[in-house]
Amino acid sequence: MSQRLSIQRNMLYNSIGSLFYLVCQWLINVLAVRLGSYEAGGMLSLAVQITNVFFVIASFSIRVFQASDTEGRFSASRYVSTRLVTSAIGFGLCAVFSVASVQYSWEQRWSIILYMLFKLTESLVDCFAAEEQKAWRMDWCGISFLMRGVTSLGSFIIGMTVWHSLPAALVLMALTTMPVVVWYDGRIVKKVTGFKLDFSLKKSLPLMQAAWPMMVNSGMMTMLTAIPRYFLEMYAGTEILGIYTAIATPAVIMQAGCSFIYSPLVAPLSETYHKGDRAAFRRTIAKALTAVLLLALLAVLAALLLGRWGLNLLFGESILPHAHLLTPSLIAALCSALIYFFEVPLTIMQRLKSMTVIHLIAIASTVILSMVLIPRMGMDGVNLTMHLCAGGDALAMGLWAFRCSKKGTC
Repeated sequence: MSQRLSIQRNMLYNSIGSLFYLVCQWLINVLAVRLGSYEAGGMLSLAVQITNVFFVIASFSIRVFQASDTEGRFSASRYVSTRLVTSAIGFGLCAVFSVASVQYSWEQRWSIILYMLFKLTESLVDCFAAEEQKAWRMDWCGISFLMRGVTSLGSFIIGMTVWHSLPAALVLMALTTMPVVVWYDGRIVKKVTGFKLDFSLKKSLPLMQAAWPMMVNSGMMTMLTAIPRYFLEMYAGTEILGIYTAIATPAVIMQAGCSFIYSPLVAPLSETYHKGDRAAFRRTIAKALTAVLLLALLAVLAALLLGRWGLNLLFGESILPHAHLLTPSLIAALCSALIYFFEVPLTIMQRLKSMTVIHLIAIASTVILSMVLIPRMGMDGVNLTMHLCAGGDALAMGLWAFRCSKKGTC
């Protein structure tokens, strides 16, 4: 059962499953507009952006640390138990934030809370997937993605069709997807690792302290995307945010497609680095980066050739006046994807403080430019802010990663 698969097969299985899941999540955003309205789409987008911040707390950004822990610094029992604790903390903080946010309607607040409930399924499966990745069996991850894609999309369609309610659709998504995580991923990892739950905060603190810098960095990376959309909703309203999200959603698939390329490389890269083979480490990063850039180039070409036709097919003619936003949104998504890409080698090399400094500069710039550009340029201001701030962040991380990968240079 624990026989290793090759890197190529792991990447294939993970990519197929991840792509299917991401397409299902993309269709959920499309159907929020089709079965509801642009306002419903904007409400879902608001829930996604806000819960992404609390998801960082729920997952505590332990995934890369866990998958690269090939020397067994912490046990599977500690990883799983700690993830359950941090998930509960993330959900509780999200609920408090939602109730206290008097600027939102109760429907918006419930949408945020219930979408966070669904995000807990991703937090738990993220922990299980890291153990499956360490066992070099990402075919299990792929199957989980397929099953969760079906349950989340199917339940969302039922909720919106039967009750015409976004909160009802979101709670149904959570209730139908959680059993997949528990009874499939959980049982597999239990057989492979024999983990036992132990909710001792004292025992979890060393892991949380070790992962704390990564959690802070991950939170800041999430904020780089969330801040411009937050200001767009504040200045222009939920419906405009819904229109922007409808156009930018295909870009999310491209961004996720980039993650399919580098996510399976975490454990192999970690092993290569700890063996001291810096040349092989740099070659692997360069090859993966080339693949990411080629994928982005194909996405941009497709958007230029078929973008208007595709948007019209999905959302109707009402979206066409804003179709020019598609290509800039893809470039913005690429900037964000490159940030997550370079996080992997920098985390393996323990350059967390450097990332923190880079992210702090980028966030400060994002807040300032969002307040200047978005009131004047609207949705175009969101993309321009991302190009300048997230793009600058990714460039700085990339240059630092390649410099540090040369022995004795930093």
